[in-house]
Amino acid sequence: MTDQTRPPTGLAIIGCGRISGAHFAAAASLPGHVRLVAAVDADRAAAQAAAAPFGARALTSLEEALALAEVEAVLIATPNALHAEQSLAALRAGRHVLVEKPVAETGADAAMLAREAQARGLVLAAGHTFRHNAAVRCIADILSGASAERSAQFGRLRALEVSTCVKWDGPQAPWWAERSPEEGLILSLFAPHALDFVQLVMGDDDPVRVHAEAARHQSGWQGEDEAMILLAYPGRRMASVHISYNQPSVLDRKVLHFEHGVLEIEHGEILRWNGEVLVTPPEGVLANPRAMGGRRLDHYFTDQLREFVQALRGEPHRCPTGDDAARLITLIDRVKASARANSAADAIDPPLLAE
Repeated sequence: MTDQTRPPTGLAIIGCGRISGAHFAAAASLPGHVRLVAAVDADRAAAQAAAAPFGARALTSLEEALALAEVEAVLIATPNALHAEQSLAALRAGRHVLVEKPVAETGADAAMLAREAQARGLVLAAGHTFRHNAAVRCIADILSGASAERSAQFGRLRALEVSTCVKWDGPQAPWWAERSPEEGLILSLFAPHALDFVQLVMGDDDPVRVHAEAARHQSGWQGEDEAMILLAYPGRRMASVHISYNQPSVLDRKVLHFEHGVLEIEHGEILRWNGEVLVTPPEGVLANPRAMGGRRLDHYFTDQLREFVQALRGEPHRCPTGDDAARLITLIDRVKASARANSAADAIDPPLLAE
């Protein structure tokens, strides 16, 4: 059966909160790939509002969605604490799963999900949307050897820097405020994006050493809202990550230091090698990249959903799945443990003084 004659995959989106709008828009833009069967939320009105444009069912529980034979896959966009439980239920019901990052709260839970998916011949994919643009894809292809000429031109990778900084004035969803320092805030919600890129670049290797420092600058939540991470990899390679919820001048910059020069992604979209532009985004993507909302992200979600459908059809894809997705959560466990050991005494826990 060719792509043109394949029926679209029956999809249920679980969770109709803040991030779900991008997922529903992606589903609407891919009628040949997916058909929205159900929108699910404990708030029936939210589910009805999301389902109506598709003529889909509005449901209030995952169980109702899994009881529908038309649902072949689920996209989970609920609070982090529900990801593992809901993903496991969907896998046990024989459904493919695309789950918003992080896949689970702990590496152990993520590994369990990966084993469950493998045993059942199902796809468990992590929603790392920032893999899905031309600049990152170009780097992935070069590092995989798909572009042998470029690989030889670059030489050996020595170091990687990632800086991803935005400004959130307090919780963007009520449950953000409820996360404890032990559960992690920015290290659980935002670090997965940066660390997924590090993992993509470093390949199958896990870091031999991890050091993290974290701090809290805002009083609207309990957890850390700023962090710096240093990782040492085999082959004397190093990576540093800086993430922040406190920077009004948005920064999304990735720098790869190779033996023969520097490969840099500016504003998350523009790829340069020693100053030579290799990749630029489509017109209109970068309106004002230093301002919140000044960069269009809709194509990321569309490409991610398309890649997920390719994965469950057994076709080549770029989604992190199974063990790859689980390895990242194990790394985040290590980062959070390091941050708590190094920072808890004076950086996160004490009440903030009024300025």
